[in-house]
Parts: sequence; structure tokens; C-alpha cells
Amino acid sequence: MKTVLASLLVLSATACATGGDESGFEGDEQEAGSTTYVDILDFSKTDQGRWYDTIHHLNAKFVELCGDGSCGGPYGTLVPLTFACSVSSKLGSVHECVWTFATSSLVVDTRNARVLADVPLFQCKIFSNIYSNKLIPILEGNDPLRVVLPGSETIMKQLDVCFQNPLNMNPGELAKLGTESYVAATDYYTTAANQQKWVAAKAALVHGFDNICGDTFCSSDFNDLQAMDFECSVTKSTGNVKACTWAFAGSYHVVPEKSGAIQTTTRAWKCDVKVKGSLSQLITTLTAAGTTEAIRRPLPGTDKTAYDALLDCQLSQ
Repeated sequence: MKTVLASLLVLSATACATGGDESGFEGDEQEAGSTTYVDILDFSKTDQGRWYDTIHHLNAKFVELCGDGSCGGPYGTLVPLTFACSVSSKLGSVHECVWTFATSSLVVDTRNARVLADVPLFQCKIFSNIYSNKLIPILEGNDPLRVVLPGSETIMKQLDVCFQNPLNMNPGELAKLGTESYVAATDYYTTAANQQKWVAAKAALVHGFDNICGDTFCSSDFNDLQAMDFECSVTKSTGNVKACTWAFAGSYHVVPEKSGAIQTTTRAWKCDVKVKGSLSQLITTLTAAGTTEAIRRPLPGTDKTAYDALLDCQLSQ
């Protein structure tokens, strides 16, 4: 009888250790005195292709739920950067996850034509008592942001708290003296048709950046770089472009082997793009038909491209 009972206890412990019961969680490895942690991508049982697909799906669900700017409070539309998790190296129990986000606000100082760029960043901790092989199916689900995670809350509730604590806020101050001679390109045109042309011009720049990202910029540590807003100041009386700024954001992370507490770095770039011409000329340059990406076309009044401006901005570092 004692032999049978001992066997049953061994089987029960084995079931817990393989993820059959979350109650033990990281304890099995800790009792062994050798708990170490790895990035979930480096965990031996993680299908890396599936993980990338899962995160793409998760980002899409966030955009679907929050793309109208309703989730970020005063910060408007939030752009997801990277979702990463640390897990125990033997069993894959999730220690913590971090989801990084960015948003941007480019404001033209109507008195001196400067473009003030504010690019708040967010490092959101996501906690749950769960194993990686059970977390992934939840993230792949139809409503991953509002599923209650074991031993925690929904991802959305955890994000709500995080979004109250932005990093990197530095909007700058508007000038108090001088004539208001300038206006943002976004506000220069009054007709819907012309306003849409400016939207299309900015979209062409973003499309070009996305297409060349693997070329240089995304080969850096910040391999989740996202093109944020692009704005120009325009002289009211002439329609000439005075200054342009393009904002970017990115992040990367490291999982310490001993603690498993993800070390996250987020960064924003505010890149000046020089243009010497009218807003109409700039729009025409960026939206004209052709095989050359908008980001690689010489900008009005210069032989430099937006791509050159990003190199000067050291976006790849």
C-alpha cells in the first residue's frame, strides 16, 4: 500500500511540473535551487513562427479595440511596439511580460514655425500565473485583451493602469511673443479634398519606411521601430514649408537569467526633414506616380530625401 501511495504522489508531482496545475507554478524549479529564466522566444518548446504570428494577432486586436484613441486617455492613438515574456528555462512558467507602446503629438508653434514633438512611451508589465503553452492560445483568441488571466486581471485592465504613467514626455513650450504667421500643414487646407492629399502624402512616407525598414533601420537593437506622426509648419501667407519633423519610436528588451525581470529600453526620435518649397510641391513629390518610394525622392528645393534625413537623425543606432 505504501508503495502504491508513493507512486501516486510522484505522478501527481509530475503533473504539476508539466503544467497540469498552475498552483505549484515556479515552485518546482525553485525547490531544485536552480531556477533560471529565458526569453519566451528562446524557450525550447516555443515555436518561434507561431509566437511572431501570435504577437501580430495581439497587436491587431489592440488596434481593433483601441484604434479610435479611446484607450489611451489624453494620449490619443497608441501604437503597440513589442510584447515580450520571460519564462522559466525548464518548465516555461511565465515570470512576467512587458508590452511597449508609443504615441505622438506634433504641434506647430504659430509664432516661430518650430514643430514641437512629444512622443510619450509606455512600458506595461503584464502578470499572470500561467505556463507559456497555455498563454499562447489565450493570446491567439478572439478577445485576448479581455480574458481574465490566471492569478491576475485582464490584459486591458493592466494596460489601463500603465497608460496613466507615460515616459519621455517632453512637449516643449510655445512662444509667447511674436506674430502668429505659421500654421500646421494639417490645418493649412480648408477643403476636405486637399486635406486628404496631405494625409495621403504622410501615408506614402510611412509606406516607404515600412518597405525599407529591414534595409538598415530595423537591423539595429530597436527592431520594432515604428514611424509615428509627420508634421510641417507652413507660412500662412505663402504656403511655403518652413520646417518638418518626423517622429519615431522603438524598444528592445533583455531577460536576465537570474531574476527574469525584463529589462526594457524604449526610445523616441524626432527627426528634422528639410524642405524648401511649398506644401503643394511637397505633396506632389510624395504622392506622384512612379516606382521610387516617396521616402527616397528628393524633396522640394534640395537634393536630399526623407531617407537621408533619417540617416542624419541616426535612427539606425
